[in-house]
Amino acid sequence: MTSPWPRDRFDERFRELEALYDAFQNTAASFVADAACKPGCADCCTNVGEIFTTTLEALRIREAMEALSIFEATDLRQRIAENREQKKRCLLLPCPFLNPDKRCRIYAVRPFSCRRLYSVEPCGSKGPVVHRDLWALAEDFTRALQALDPLGYSGHVTYVLALFDDPRFTENYLAQRPCSKALEGLVRTYDLVAHAI
Repeated sequence: MTSPWPRDRFDERFRELEALYDAFQNTAASFVADAACKPGCADCCTNVGEIFTTTLEALRIREAMEALSIFEATDLRQRIAENREQKKRCLLLPCPFLNPDKRCRIYAVRPFSCRRLYSVEPCGSKGPVVHRDLWALAEDFTRALQALDPLGYSGHVTYVLALFDDPRFTENYLAQRPCSKALEGLVRTYDLVAHAI
């Protein structure tokens, strides 16, 4: 990162983020009890195309990447950059965090968009079959996540991670200051959603 990591400023936010994840998992338990999802099932990671994240979640992902070996971190950075470029031309792309064995390399810090998606039937070409009430519940939790990150943005994971490559964004975000108008072009290019009203 371009700025020193001010972990103390974000510890409480990360705890609140985990509490929201846990609350969703507990509330959704009855809906997903019979889910067809299992380790190695990666249809949602390869065919959905949009893996949304908030800037707060992206910051956790960056931190997790910093704890990887140099080889793993370099490989992931390259895959993220490739996904970002390909995303401009293709709607459906495999997640850059998906291993060849179809397991997530950042499972412990995966964003809510991954945590919310379950299917009650094997996906295949038709995609996930999600209970309508579970979908509505997940939308409520998405709004709560955005409220937890009022100075941040939401969008495709590799686009949101790109914000942290810009020192103007990183410095302001880590200091919890509104971001510079100079980033408006980047936000527009990546079609990001600002959380602030």
